[in-house]
Amino acid sequence: MVTIEPPFITELRSHLAKPLPGVMAQIKMALRPPYIPPLARNEGDAMPSAVLILLFEESEEWSFFLIERSHAVESHRGQISLPGGAQEQGESLEETALRETNEEIGVIPASVKILGAMTPLFIPVSGFRVHPFVGWSESTPEATIDEIEVAALHKIRLDALLDDSVVKLEQKEIREFDVDVPYFHFEQLKVWGATAAILSECKDLFSKCHFVEKEL
Repeated sequence: MVTIEPPFITELRSHLAKPLPGVMAQIKMALRPPYIPPLARNEGDAMPSAVLILLFEESEEWSFFLIERSHAVESHRGQISLPGGAQEQGESLEETALRETNEEIGVIPASVKILGAMTPLFIPVSGFRVHPFVGWSESTPEATIDEIEVAALHKIRLDALLDDSVVKLEQKEIREFDVDVPYFHFEQLKVWGATAAILSECKDLFSKCHFVEKEL
């Protein structure tokens, strides 16, 4: 059976093979002024990891998943993130993204078509270098969370990500430093930090492709 790609997916696959928005898109969601934690790791010793932006269409609306990490995981406890984790020996980063997504939210790797990779991002506080991948599921994924690693699963509409009004700014005190923190406000969710930086690049890229489907 031949799969017919939706126009948005075809356009997105093409754009992922071209120069990406990159760091200039990521820094839109960076702390201001830039904050370097006292125990920051060195990027030269970064641990490779991968996350997955899994796109799927439901009722003619494109969506993707975010997870709320449990308090039992080793790093980024309780934070909102994309499915993903550390690379294991002998696997590619693409395989890492698919395996971790399967382990955390139960999505079968064979049901995901990888469209391409986004710009990697180093996280000084945890020492991970995150490699984001964009994938597409032809049907709505059957997701079942691993309750040890994941506290909750959230479905985010693509239209919400592309809406400029969901980008907010708040002041925080982090280890006695006052900083302005940009974040995405998806209903009850506040998404900031590395995940917000990745989604900022996604927003720039996806907005270039989404118009194709809207014009049909």
